[in-house]
Amino acid sequence: MIQALSYIVVETPHLEAWATQARDHIGMQVETVELNQCLRLRVDEKIQRFLIMKTAAVTSMSMGFEVANAAELLNITQKLKDEGYVVIEGTAQERLLRGVDGMVFFYDPDGVRIEVSYGLADADTPFVPGRPIGGFRTGDMGLGHVALITEHFEQLSHLYRNIFGFKLSDHTNAPFRVEFLHCNPRHHTIGIAHTGGPAKIYHLMLEYNDFDDVGRAYDMALTNPESIGVTLGRHINDHATSFYLKNPDDWMIELGWATRTVGPDWEPTELEGMSLWGHDRTWLPDDKREEARQILKRLAQKGLRAPVVTTTQNLNN
Repeated sequence: MIQALSYIVVETPHLEAWATQARDHIGMQVETVELNQCLRLRVDEKIQRFLIMKTAAVTSMSMGFEVANAAELLNITQKLKDEGYVVIEGTAQERLLRGVDGMVFFYDPDGVRIEVSYGLADADTPFVPGRPIGGFRTGDMGLGHVALITEHFEQLSHLYRNIFGFKLSDHTNAPFRVEFLHCNPRHHTIGIAHTGGPAKIYHLMLEYNDFDDVGRAYDMALTNPESIGVTLGRHINDHATSFYLKNPDDWMIELGWATRTVGPDWEPTELEGMSLWGHDRTWLPDDKREEARQILKRLAQKGLRAPVVTTTQNLNN
């Protein structure tokens, strides 16, 4: 079974812009693998969590999911083949770049490259953030979460729930259809949404250990308001306080804090909306944007609130 989102691989014509945003705005550590061609971005003790590779072709993002060992990799490979997926073994060079012991990949129904690996290595040096921050919440919960807009909702739900072993956290149909799925205590590692639009990567979420780091990142984004894809707000399901920053390839990185966790006794629910407050989604069509605003008004009239639950990572003082 899949244990976590381990890393992502981005192929982009905007290598330097990625390095600048990752280091100076978000606070990642940037390491050069090959000058002007390949970067590793670190957010913790691992050798990489983002592999950024230069391309002259169309930009893309691949996801790397983690399994426990070689036996689990063989098991999931067979499950994928039984479902008709073409599964390809990663080359020695691909494994070396990612810092993993074993890896396979295939393409999901929307054409997104999905990698499954084990043995992601620790770096030889401690994590040094690109700007002063309190670090990122990763560990056994993995890098964060990814949200996908899909044209193949049922097929993607089947892939993650029945092949990869994810569990349903919660779901909603307003302002569009979404499922949130977990594979570890992180409230969700994958969100899949059917908005009526074409398939694309919507966002990747990174969680800061400290709330002030969200605020400072938002301050920086406010100097270029066009860089904000979703305004500051708080989600109704994972309780993250966050905003969404457009990256150089024009999908988004959600920067958040204090998400809730789930356990084996978690009961999925149908959500009343996507957020408790804020999170104005500038990319939505006008009618859907107004529908989202009305949902927020109804929640405010009901006085719906959620507790803030921090981890020991936050209790430095």
